[in-house]
Amino acid sequence: MPQFQMKDQYGQSYSDGAIKGKPVVLMGCFLKDLEICRKQGRKLYWKMQNLLWKDSSKVHFLLYLDFQETNKLVEDYLEESKTKQFESILLDRKGHLSTGLTKGESYLRIFNKAGKLISSSYQEEMDDVLIQKVYGILKQEI
Repeated sequence: MPQFQMKDQYGQSYSDGAIKGKPVVLMGCFLKDLEICRKQGRKLYWKMQNLLWKDSSKVHFLLYLDFQETNKLVEDYLEESKTKQFESILLDRKGHLSTGLTKGESYLRIFNKAGKLISSSYQEEMDDVLIQKVYGILKQEI
């Protein structure tokens, strides 16, 4: 598991140390790919909530954006969105998790309870085949 410490758009802090002991689904994108990440992350998260059902609390689902290059327009939008009920998105302002990101795709990684990488892939879309693959991996880990 990469080392990181960052906040989401609501100011809540997250770190690699705070999520140990459970499998982690980590999905990230460049800032310009926010809609790709949000759409794919939302689909994966809700499908996993249904598939895992009672076991869903045994997995950490984290979505992050490479937020190193931002501007006033983005910061203003972020400030305005704090009043809405959006899913939590970690803002990687220091590039802790930016290694491996590619434009136009989400970077999906799954880590086991010990923090070891067990799956890694790039996605242009979140399809049912991938969702079933992620589900199978997580069921083995929990």
